[in-house]
Amino acid sequence: MKRSNIMGIGIVGTLVLIILASGCISSPTTDTKTFSDGAMSFNYPDNFVDITEQGNSNSSSSSWQDMVKLGNNNLLCMQVILVGNNEGETSPAEVRDNGVLKVKKQPRGEILSTTTETNTYGILVEKSTYKQDSVFGMVVYNDMFFKINGVVYAISVYGPDSNKQQIMETANIVFQSIK
Repeated sequence: MKRSNIMGIGIVGTLVLIILASGCISSPTTDTKTFSDGAMSFNYPDNFVDITEQGNSNSSSSSWQDMVKLGNNNLLCMQVILVGNNEGETSPAEVRDNGVLKVKKQPRGEILSTTTETNTYGILVEKSTYKQDSVFGMVVYNDMFFKINGVVYAISVYGPDSNKQQIMETANIVFQSIK
């Protein structure tokens, strides 16, 4: 094969990869859908669909219940939003801090930040952002914990570390709209 043909294939291949990757680095859509359980609600990008596995509950604690699992429809830049609740007496800060301790014990877990913030609706949210190794590679998580009507909620927005910026943007859409 001629060198010019190889160069041509390389250029076309590079262009295809750039086009495919552009969905990973572009900003999430400004159009949103709303999730609500009747007491709490939040917005999320409209390209997410319900991927909840029926009968699935959080096995790490019997008091935690998974409510919904949403995933975007971009297979190359997969993002997931997992929502759960706990009607026990646990505080959002305690839940966040326990999660941080678990990540620190992981051989390839790294805490990126922990904060306490109040969103535009006055909801106090305990947040943690971390990276953790999985069978799919490094995954970045943006977890939010808050209490409404005596129920502690957890919302986790996560996906591949290579998609960190878009995950953070999606997490911000969720955070700002929690009410």
